[in-house]
Amino acid sequence: MKASSLIISSLFAALTPVAAFSENTDTVTTIIGADRIIITESPDGLEAIVTKDSTVSAFTQSYNRPDVVAVSHMSSTGLSLTGIRKNKRSSVTWEVISGGLGFGFCAAPGATREAGIEPGKSFELSWLNILAVQASNRHGNGFSLGVGINWRNYRTTLDKRFIVNDGQVEIENYPEGVEPRLSRIKIFSVQFPLLYRQSLPFGLFGTKRDKMSIRLGPIFNLNSHASVLSAWREGDVKSEYKVNGINVRPFTIDLFASLHVWDFCSIYVRYSPYHALTGHNKLNFHQLSTGLMFMW
Repeated sequence: MKASSLIISSLFAALTPVAAFSENTDTVTTIIGADRIIITESPDGLEAIVTKDSTVSAFTQSYNRPDVVAVSHMSSTGLSLTGIRKNKRSSVTWEVISGGLGFGFCAAPGATREAGIEPGKSFELSWLNILAVQASNRHGNGFSLGVGINWRNYRTTLDKRFIVNDGQVEIENYPEGVEPRLSRIKIFSVQFPLLYRQSLPFGLFGTKRDKMSIRLGPIFNLNSHASVLSAWREGDVKSEYKVNGINVRPFTIDLFASLHVWDFCSIYVRYSPYHALTGHNKLNFHQLSTGLMFMW
């Protein structure tokens, strides 16, 4: 430790005129067991690049003003899979990222049995972060805030269909003598996820240590569009009933959690404590979905 510190201090003194100042020199940093040290002098000051165990770290010290000493640190972390990382000489790294393509199945807790919403045939498509800003430390822990889109499709498989009366979704039987095909409620949202990422000190299913992580946080949804579609067959004639602009709750918040196990995908679950629709009794359901998220 003393040898590395002595080498750096001596090189600074030899290459920089301010070494003649009478002020005592403070210890800038200490490197234990460094493999290689490269000192570069420029008008902005001195830069030392230290190599240890194939990991590059760098720090700079500016002598532009004798009364101000600015020291900053950087770790070379490279490019993220789904974004562009800009290395800043700071303990916090800022990224512009994009990713989180999700597919999952939806449930409707709170809906009556008469609604017949079946999770196995109700699905969710999501692009969690079309664009997001992420701040993280050298361990990869940090926060992100982004904007994305989400589709949720709730289907009933009973011999009933969704209809709309004055903007309110209701349930009724299909006309006699027809063959039901499908009936669904679709909700489209613009979402704003605010998530915290925490690395885990262990690995599972072949994942390396420190490669697993969890993300937790709220997702703010602007539910900008919702519609009802019912379709049936009567003999050889196919018919459908479609209404846009149903009374969906305009703003909801989801609670989101994901576990990143493999490099290419995560397992996620999200739940909304708000009712999806307004002014209902039989369809006062919450939104619950779970599935896989890729490129994240």
